[in-house]
Amino acid sequence: MEAEDKSWFKKYVPWIIPVLICAWIPTIVLYTPAYQNAAYGVKSWFTSTLNSKEVSIKNIDKQIQSSKSNIAKLQSKLNDLMPDKPYILINTTENRFVLRNSKDTIRTGFCSTGKDEILIYPNGTRKPFKTPKGMFSVLLKRKSPVWVKPDWAFIEEGVKPPSARASERYDESTLGAYALSIGDGYMLHGTLYQRFIGLPVTHGCVRLGAADLEVIFNSLDKGAKVFIY
Repeated sequence: MEAEDKSWFKKYVPWIIPVLICAWIPTIVLYTPAYQNAAYGVKSWFTSTLNSKEVSIKNIDKQIQSSKSNIAKLQSKLNDLMPDKPYILINTTENRFVLRNSKDTIRTGFCSTGKDEILIYPNGTRKPFKTPKGMFSVLLKRKSPVWVKPDWAFIEEGVKPPSARASERYDESTLGAYALSIGDGYMLHGTLYQRFIGLPVTHGCVRLGAADLEVIFNSLDKGAKVFIY
């Protein structure tokens, strides 16, 4: 029996001592000042990270609410600026128009705008053929308009411009059945060349097909807004 006890002692005691040491060392480490400081640092970092995320979320929510408020204010201002009478939008990139009233679209279609070229006069003067952009108003409406051809119309054809009162200056067919002047010689008018509608081929005016022009002429009163972009 005594031999068995010694055998058990020799068998298990060598393993018990390493196990106790392995358990004892982490316990000592856990209670060292260095470990405690490190643990506190990790805890502080984790807490501050959570707090910063909460603050960020709150800031994002505030920014969203502020953005919604700003959008609502801008929409209100836009609604106040929108004309309460029919107006027209001219898209010079796509050569399209939209005729609208305060709520609905009246008509859409193709138009022709400036060909974006420059004519150089014999004296070196440069004349750009480009449709102006911005907000304009209908200043004058004319039926069966007569076009008083400017100098550039003759120079472009390689002809010397006639005197200011010469009959060659008066063209009764080029502008079509209607014309709406928007200032500085620019107009919304018809054309003899219906097949070119939708292409950038004009000298700056906006050309429209006969059927579209008639609706536009009858819809837009003097003072109506013309938006060109």
